[in-house]
Order: sequence, then C-alpha cells, then structure tokens
Amino acid sequence: MRTLKDSWKVFYRKIFAAAEWPLIRFGFLVVGPLSRKAVMRLARTLAHVGLFFDRRGRSYAAANIKYVFPDLSEKRRRLILFGCYRNIARVLLDVFWFGRDSEARVRRWAPISDSWRAFLELEGPKVIVTAHHGNWEMAAHVVVTNGFPLMSVGKALGTERTMQQLNQFRARLGQEIVLSEGAVRPLLRTLKRGGNIALLADQHLSEREGGIWSVFLGHKGLTAPTPAFFAQRSGASIGVAYLKARADGSYWSAPVIVLHPEEGESMEALTQRVSDASSRLIRRFPTQWLFAYKRWQDIPDGESATDYPFYARPVYRG
Repeated sequence: MRTLKDSWKVFYRKIFAAAEWPLIRFGFLVVGPLSRKAVMRLARTLAHVGLFFDRRGRSYAAANIKYVFPDLSEKRRRLILFGCYRNIARVLLDVFWFGRDSEARVRRWAPISDSWRAFLELEGPKVIVTAHHGNWEMAAHVVVTNGFPLMSVGKALGTERTMQQLNQFRARLGQEIVLSEGAVRPLLRTLKRGGNIALLADQHLSEREGGIWSVFLGHKGLTAPTPAFFAQRSGASIGVAYLKARADGSYWSAPVIVLHPEEGESMEALTQRVSDASSRLIRRFPTQWLFAYKRWQDIPDGESATDYPFYARPVYRG
C-alpha cells in the first residue's frame, strides 16, 4: 500500500520531470552568452549556495576529507570542501557554456598538452581513465576536438529527452556515446579496431555489480575494475588523465600517467595500479575531486566500523 510519503515522492518526480528539460534549456540560453569571468563568479556563488542547502552531500564530503586527510587543519579541510563544491558548480556550468561555439571555446580555454597528444598518438588501442576530478566531462571534448576519435560511456540521467539532448551535446564535437547498459561489446569492438575509449574509474561499485577491493586514497574500498578488464582483454594502454581547472577559467591537461598491462598480471593488481595513479593526482590537487558522495560505503569483513566514515555499513551479500 502506498504511503503518503511515497505519494509525495511520486508527485515531486513528476513535477521535476516536467521542469527538467526547460531548466536545462534555460541554462544553455543564459550561461552560454556569459563571459568566462562571469562563469567563474557564478560557480563561486553556486558553491556557497550548494554548501548551504546540500546538508547530506556536505556531511559526506566533510567526512571523506577528514578520512583522507586526518592531519590537515580544520581551516585547510574547509578550503578543500569549498573547492569541491566550486568544482561541481564549474563542471555543471561548463556543460552549458561550452555548448555554445563549442570547438572554438574548447581550443581557446582547454588546449591539449604535449603529454596528452603523445599518449593519444601511441600505436594501438587506448583506455583513457579519469576520476571525478577537475572537469571529467571536458576531458573527452579536448580529445575529440584535437582529432582523436573517442567512445565514452553515458549513464541514464533524468528523463529520456534530457539524456538525448545531453548526449547530442557530448557527440557534437565527434565523441561517440554508448549507454552503460550493454556497453561492453561496443567498447571492446572499438578497442579491437585500435580505437580509444574513456572511462571513469573512481566510483564505488558493489560486489554484486562486479566491484573488487582496492586501496584508494589510502583506504580500502570497492572499486570498478573496468579499465583493467578492457585493457587486459584488448592489450590497450591505460592513460590516467586529469584536466585541471585554473583560476582564470582555463584548463590544463596534466601529464598522463601511462600504464601497460603486464603479462600474467591479475585484474586486481592492475586495478590497484589505476587506483594508485588516480590517488596521486587527487592528493596533489584535492580541491577538485568529488568528495561529496559515499565513496567508502562498504566495510570489509572483519574490520571495525570506527575505521570508516559514518555512512559506511558492513558489506551486504544477500
């Protein structure tokens, strides 16, 4: 029997679904014409707003920052927390801003580095790995704008119309998008043809969904092994990449950390190497990682809950 609370949830979902695309369209119309400096100011304002209203995300972020950086001062941790929310706002705003005059703006504000170009010019298939760090959406646009084909995975997001429009934007510069459901075969075909794919690799993935344990940012957690899986199945090189946001609104493509699958190497070992590479980049630039979600939500067997963030629970195997 549906409760009053459930009825309200259904009602709000219907209202949001009806308003979702008009709001996104409004974002393209309003944010697109702004100057780059105005976008940066708006991102800062939205960070303050997000910190004020997003109590749940703020509590996750604060717990994760303390978990990863226990020896930092409270002032430094607050700076990382604000930087996290400012980066989230900037990523969202840049979906709209780079949707206008896309190629020219990408070339002007996110020039490709020699390191990225050298990696992309390597012979054979390549798996480009990013975390939710810097601007992961823009990283793919930098690749395709500079003439390198790329297939990326898009998750179902919002209504069907919204997902179609966002994927059209992602594909505008030449990026090929496949939805996560049923993505394995087209991704493998692309690699077998010597192509490039892009994956996010810092997300929590439950054991039921195929996640494996690895140490990430100094702590054990369930991790998606997809970069290792695709690299080992295809012989692809892995490039762990990071697109750093700068104060003037431009982006810097940091040196790629290149990993090659070794003969006889287990998927767990290669996944750990990917996690180590991502962790090094995040520790170097912590204000631009997405701390505001439950990254370490599962507690391994035999370990104490006091050694994990407040939101963590014993791993479920039901």
